[in-house]
Amino acid sequence: MTAQANDAQVKCWVFQNQHMLRKKGVGRGIHQSDVICSTVGWLKGASQSMESRKNYEGYWNGEMFLKEKIIPVFEEVHGPGYQALIMVDNSQGHSAYAEDALLTSRMNVGSGGKQARLRNGWYLNSGGTRVSQSMVFPESHPEYPNQPKGIKQILSERGIPGVESLRGKCKKCDPDSLECCCKKILENQPDFLGQMSLVEDSEVISAAGHLCIFLPKFHCELNFIEFFWGAVKRYLREHCDYTFTTLQENMPKALESVAVATIRRWEHRMQRWMEAYRQGMDAQSAQLHVRQFSSCKYTSHRCIPEAVARAFD
Repeated sequence: MTAQANDAQVKCWVFQNQHMLRKKGVGRGIHQSDVICSTVGWLKGASQSMESRKNYEGYWNGEMFLKEKIIPVFEEVHGPGYQALIMVDNSQGHSAYAEDALLTSRMNVGSGGKQARLRNGWYLNSGGTRVSQSMVFPESHPEYPNQPKGIKQILSERGIPGVESLRGKCKKCDPDSLECCCKKILENQPDFLGQMSLVEDSEVISAAGHLCIFLPKFHCELNFIEFFWGAVKRYLREHCDYTFTTLQENMPKALESVAVATIRRWEHRMQRWMEAYRQGMDAQSAQLHVRQFSSCKYTSHRCIPEAVARAFD
């Protein structure tokens, strides 16, 4: 989440014939990375703040995720014998790949030239034996010494027929075809299909015996930390005085202001969405299904609960 120093409440009380004067820019900002858990709430020890924008500390990325203290803090809070299932939203930072990852988008059709130097791949030969394959030519190669191999060269070494006469890359591949071009064939090979992102492939997570899953794209309703960010930003807006110093002071207070019970309600709401999607509902039907468990129903228009009346006051 990114919070800005000049991000205040939209509405405010002023005297008649007066107007609220606001600063034009958003001000300096804080890029915040946090973890919430339905058992203990906000993991304070795993919190990470940095002053955003390129002239300051920059922006958060997937490589920083691996350097965070999520696993040690989780184990310290819960004790031994517990396994964490880390749910990560499918953002650009979380789904970043290593420089040598097996991705056909970083390869040329032909060998040599300007293209990435990928890690070694593998394939199964006719006898079902797993064979390791280097993605770079050896130093002794007469034409491409120590240069990356192209897509067609990789497929030829794997014994796939008809590669030379097949198109290298389609402008737009046929979604129903697995052999429309060489690029499509290679990206459906088991080693390329099994390539994981930096976060998924993290030895920090797997070596500690924990699990990591990615949430589906374009489904923020399944990521209940978004509600957490909303509550934090609401606190920051209510206590904004348009200074960066106050923003820094209020950030930990805003993070601590969210109760564990509230986080559990958000998680239960997410589970209702998952239940609706498993039943084959579309987005609109799923929303109505979730609303049955999360909306208050009043049987009388003459009386409202005391808590709601106090909120209006």
